[in-house]
Amino acid sequence: MAISKAQFEAGSLSSCFKQGEWDPGLYGEYKRKLNEAEEIATTEAMLDHGLSLTRQFARGLSPFSPRSFSTSAPPKKLQRREPKGVAYYTNEEGKTSVLSPKMSSWYNMYVAHPQINSAKFHRRFRARFRMPYQSYEDLCDLVIEHVDEYFARWTPGKTDAVGNPCAPIELLVLTSLRYLGRGWTFDDLSENTAISEEVIRLFFHQFIKFGAEVLFEKHVNEPRTASDLENHSHEYLVAGFPGAIGSMDATHISCERVSWKERQSHLSHKLPYTARSFNLTVNHRRRILSTTTGHPARWNDKTLITFDDFAMDLKEGKILGDHVFELYEKDGEDSVKKVTYRGVWLLVDNGYHSWAITIPPMKITTKRSQIRFSQWLESMRKDVECTFGILKGRWRILKTGIRIRGLEEVDRIWKTCCALHNWLLEVDGLDKSWNAGVPSDWQGDLGKHDDCDVRYIPRPIRRLLSPQQRRNYDTSGMGIGGDMMKEQNHEVVPNIVERVSHSNGEMVVRKMSMQQFRSKLVEHFNIAFKKRELSWPSRTGLIPRDI
Repeated sequence: MAISKAQFEAGSLSSCFKQGEWDPGLYGEYKRKLNEAEEIATTEAMLDHGLSLTRQFARGLSPFSPRSFSTSAPPKKLQRREPKGVAYYTNEEGKTSVLSPKMSSWYNMYVAHPQINSAKFHRRFRARFRMPYQSYEDLCDLVIEHVDEYFARWTPGKTDAVGNPCAPIELLVLTSLRYLGRGWTFDDLSENTAISEEVIRLFFHQFIKFGAEVLFEKHVNEPRTASDLENHSHEYLVAGFPGAIGSMDATHISCERVSWKERQSHLSHKLPYTARSFNLTVNHRRRILSTTTGHPARWNDKTLITFDDFAMDLKEGKILGDHVFELYEKDGEDSVKKVTYRGVWLLVDNGYHSWAITIPPMKITTKRSQIRFSQWLESMRKDVECTFGILKGRWRILKTGIRIRGLEEVDRIWKTCCALHNWLLEVDGLDKSWNAGVPSDWQGDLGKHDDCDVRYIPRPIRRLLSPQQRRNYDTSGMGIGGDMMKEQNHEVVPNIVERVSHSNGEMVVRKMSMQQFRSKLVEHFNIAFKKRELSWPSRTGLIPRDI
């Protein structure tokens, strides 16, 4: 039988006998020595085990693994953690290292070493990021100006928890512009900038918040003063629509991640996908004057306009109610008077309420005067449709669909795109008044043109002057009779010179019915057409164009 070290040091039971007899005193002494020896051995064992744990910690082993209690296992080789990063590169010696954002191609091409003197560089930069390089630099300066409020995490010179410098804010602004402009994914952006997807995602959410609050307030302003109104209504005045300040319509923006409880309200009978609806008001130069926040796609135009603060303020007379304009009215057989009206109105389609501030074209009519007015209004109202096309063409995320969760985030993306749209109009000089209008009788007798000149005429003027463009409700296929053709040809020969007088009193637009006010506009428009006072608003004037 094996004897422990403690028993060896304490002696044996044979030492407890004296002269062949058992001695209790000697046994007590033996027991005391045995206990002391066992305590010393236990303490030494614990110290040895603690030293072993300390060595395992130093080698990176867990003290609770089975190997930690094994004395026969060989020591594990010390392993170093690989450097963490998004992208890597290998040098000439074969060593792999992390690629930092400042070593990425985007940073070197657009931030550190841009080719400012190259026209090709500027063309490509605008095509890739949707704005001129100088405007991008101004945007970066504006972002840095509001860095404490919106982008404190990316303050220049700041480091993360482990001491690595934060991503360059100029590079993060480029990722947001590319995400809006081309509808890329965060993974695509991470691949090109060596910034993690999560950092890009977090910055983008802050960027659209900054755009919806700072940029939108700076670049999207409703007309509320006389000078603002004069600036926005100039094109409508020369086109024969006094008092008009803009066109209004609604559009849908696809949203891929609508919550289940909101899904039904964001489905429309027109669309096979969930979407948000936005009501937009623009002037003829495609400048956005006002927009609503997003609403469910199931809502129609009549519902949307009741949530449009700008339109409701016009209807209630809270803004622009003091604007005065004049309309022609017949005063007998051979005279015309001017009647003063107070207020403003908008060009819309037939989906809105029958309010005097929202004037649509006429759906069904056989009167040439009403057809002429409706066709001209339809042509003028295309500015809001063109704005939708420009927005969705420039900022592809609005066309391909928004993949971010949260309806508030969708609204922020929309407002950011609207603000950037107006900013680019200012940069390109397209927000200034169009003074190079095309008169309706710019060449020829009574507005008649040769075939070789037709391609120079804007389409709205061709529709205005051509009797054959009259809406045809004949379903027989035989065409109109000769008597109707004579009447039609006779009606489009305007050559009237009236004496103009002014009436007393003013008519308030918002207090009139839509049918009443529209009839006054039709009468004014046709008198102005016969007096040859109409012009098609144009920024460039007469230029050759293919039709």
